[in-house]
Amino acid sequence: MKYFYLISSLPEIRIEDRSLTQEYLDELIALIGRNLDEEDRPVYQALLASGDNQNLLYVLFREYHDFEIARFKRPYAIAPEILENYRHNYAFLPDYMINYLNDFSGSFASLSLREMEQNLDDYFHEHVIKLNIPFLSTYYDWRIRLKGIIADLNARSYGFLKKQNEATEKAFPHSRTLHGVTDFEDVANQMLPLIESNDLETIEAKVNTFYWEFASCWQEPFSSDQVFANLIKIIRMHRWKGFVSRGVGAKEKFEMLIHDLKIKESSPKMPLI
Repeated sequence: MKYFYLISSLPEIRIEDRSLTQEYLDELIALIGRNLDEEDRPVYQALLASGDNQNLLYVLFREYHDFEIARFKRPYAIAPEILENYRHNYAFLPDYMINYLNDFSGSFASLSLREMEQNLDDYFHEHVIKLNIPFLSTYYDWRIRLKGIIADLNARSYGFLKKQNEATEKAFPHSRTLHGVTDFEDVANQMLPLIESNDLETIEAKVNTFYWEFASCWQEPFSSDQVFANLIKIIRMHRWKGFVSRGVGAKEKFEMLIHDLKIKESSPKMPLI
């Protein structure tokens, strides 16, 4: 399907633009959701699933481990109040989330937060593979590899953090070869000095450039892929706005977190960072 009206209605999201508010970005996400053909809706929901998955984990962490997280993550496709009362709202949850809740309902209390998060990621990635949609498979294949590199670099800088577990990496059989994105060796070379500097805003800004590169690979005019490339940029800009809104104290809070984690290094209850 061609999305002439929708693409024409979306503004160009520039990586350096700091004037956009999270509320305006929420409106753009809703605009996309209202104008999608039904066959493209699974992609929309899967791209927003990062927020949904983190918000479900927040509810489970609090319920089973008395672990408080500051706020629900935005943007999301599933309203937080639905997840807060998930046992009575299965009709509103995707299949992979229902299967996860059913399969682990008797063991959440004995699982570490890291294990709970990794298991949900596994169920979600299996869901993406089953959807058999090249854009989604390519995106999550690329994203997992990018996050793995950053996790390994963090582990190199902070020795008590674990490296990416190669056994958890998923194979996405419908992933496409990308042209025009920074190769992962160069990503590592560019990110290492930034991570060692602890300059969180510069790190986040640099990671944004990689997402913009990915989005630039999907620009067939008025295509669904172009819509979803724009959605990725909107989601990243939403994250960026949330990050910079926390202000100059972000680095100090990060350093306090690192200090606390070093103290709790041996705890099996540490969540992934």
